[in-house]
Order: sequence, then C-alpha cells, then structure tokens
Amino acid sequence: MTTNQFQTINISGFPSGYEAACQKMLRNGLRWLQEHPDFDFTTSYHGFRGLYGVVVADNKASKALDKAMIADLDATGAMHQAVVGHLAYIHKNGHEQWIAEIAKKDPTRVFTTTEETIDREIQTAKDEWKAQLASGHNPMLETLKRFATDKEKERQQQ
Repeated sequence: MTTNQFQTINISGFPSGYEAACQKMLRNGLRWLQEHPDFDFTTSYHGFRGLYGVVVADNKASKALDKAMIADLDATGAMHQAVVGHLAYIHKNGHEQWIAEIAKKDPTRVFTTTEETIDREIQTAKDEWKAQLASGHNPMLETLKRFATDKEKERQQQ
C-alpha cells in the first residue's frame, strides 16, 4: 500500500458520487480532529429520536468541524449524520478498531482508495448531474411521476 492510499469503509451503501462525498467528509473531519484532539462528541451534537438526517451542532467547535467536514460539498443531512457518527467512533476508538469492527460484521464494506479517486468520483458525479439538467432532466417531475405511478399501483392492489 502506498502512502496516499488508505483503508476505509463504505458509509452510505450508495454508489459513486454519493459515497465519494461521504468519504471526502470523513477525510476532512479526520484532518480537523487531528488538529483538535480534545474535541468532545458527547457535548457537541444532538439529534432527534426517529428522525435520521438531522444532527445539530451544539457549540463553536462542532460548527467548526461541520464547516471543515462539508467544505465545498453538496452534502445531505443523512450524509452529515452518518459521517459524524463514524467520526465519533473513530475519535473514541481509533481507525484500526473502526475498520476491524466493520470487517467483522460485513467485510465487503472495507476497501482501499485514494483522495485522488474520491475527488475524481465527486467531479464525475457533478459533471453527470449538470449534463442531465442541461439535457432537460427535471428531477422533481420524475419524482412526481414515480409517486403517481406508485400510488396507482397501490390502488390497483386494493
């Protein structure tokens, strides 16, 4: 393994750009935590029972971590919550234990990558999205069509 490669786990379970953004957030967060080893996750965030994708930074330090972690990414709330959870585990238990715990449960989630690969995947996803929008793709319309189709299938099954 060369020095620019690192071992990580699939955080999101989604392909391509979405997972690459999670990996970028994780790397950014790990760098920030190296500079702030006394950061305390237990007093820095709160979430809401039964609601995934909304984790709120409770102090200046956690807001600074969020800023460093997200940087110029288009992150969803689910990405943010997932990465914060993984960062908290790594910060408390270490990178090696994090990998080992996940590998015990599901070794297929563990992989090796580079920052260059992550950046390339993010850029490719952005370029593909721009091309779809430029060609007239309307994501809201597609969602509404799928919703209407799903509702019609439900009615037919009743």
